[in-house]
Amino acid sequence: MATAVNGVIPAGSTAPAFTLPLLGGSTASVPDRAAKGLTLVVFYKNTCPTCRLAMPLLERLHRQVAPAGGRVVAVSQDGMEGAASFARELDLTMPVMVDGPDYPVSRLYDLVAVPTLLLLSPDGIVRRCGVGFSREGLEAMAADLASSAGAPRPALFRDDESVPDFKPG
Repeated sequence: MATAVNGVIPAGSTAPAFTLPLLGGSTASVPDRAAKGLTLVVFYKNTCPTCRLAMPLLERLHRQVAPAGGRVVAVSQDGMEGAASFARELDLTMPVMVDGPDYPVSRLYDLVAVPTLLLLSPDGIVRRCGVGFSREGLEAMAADLASSAGAPRPALFRDDESVPDFKPG
């Protein structure tokens, strides 16, 4: 298992495995060795302004890559009720896992801020990572995720949106 540096597990390291409950009652695991390609995992908190910026874009990515087998998974730090409310508010269709009280998985990952994004291979190797919102970083992760699933390059940003290049978490 890799040690986080400044709250991020470095690319090339092996991410810790975990299983958490999903909204809807089942469970999911990360990494997912049965996945066809890469998985983008995003840790978030409902009250985080940067998470509120990123999550609709990540949902857009999910909707574009999921039909080809691309996987975007959210990990909420807000408990089951808070995660469900946020998912309804933003019309999230991506799988939403719920970290437990005292954030055991977030602590396992040694997170220092949200959103934290990790692009993982099916064997748990970190391909890319980021903290906060980076337009360039998200575009690179989205391109890699789509490519690994055999999906077209995602269109994450629309001309009618004002999206900053960077926003810290």
